[in-house]
Amino acid sequence: MKIFKYLIPAIIFAVACQSEPTKTAAVAETAESLDQGKTLVLPWSVQFNESTHAMEINREPAADMTNLQPADIVDAINIKYPEIKLSLVKLESNTAFVNISDATYLTQRSGSDGARAYLAEATYSLTELEGIESVDFSFKEGDHARPGVYTRSKFQF
Repeated sequence: MKIFKYLIPAIIFAVACQSEPTKTAAVAETAESLDQGKTLVLPWSVQFNESTHAMEINREPAADMTNLQPADIVDAINIKYPEIKLSLVKLESNTAFVNISDATYLTQRSGSDGARAYLAEATYSLTELEGIESVDFSFKEGDHARPGVYTRSKFQF
């Protein structure tokens, strides 16, 4: 019986001291990007205006676009939205081609407004880069979002 007196607290202590790998990876990714002098703040974000009850897209003053590449923007999107893993496929002409291999959260669980906010932030942020005018999203269509080519004009808030 005395062994349980010491064994149970030891097990609880061991379990409590384990870190969550996704948070550790995100912190390491953030630190690496900051070491390179790059920001991981998206240049655009969508907010819900309580007084007008409308969604608004706003420029983020903390975002520094200096030396950023499309992959950096994709990294920032993935850090902000860890449930939706966006990957950059290619850049062709004036279009960024991106893919979401598992879009279940975007298309089924985020609601229409959440999906629209995500697509708007990703589109506005990627088209903030010189030479990119549209974003071609590839993913399995669901109730709240459709794949396709998105431009800033597609979002009327």
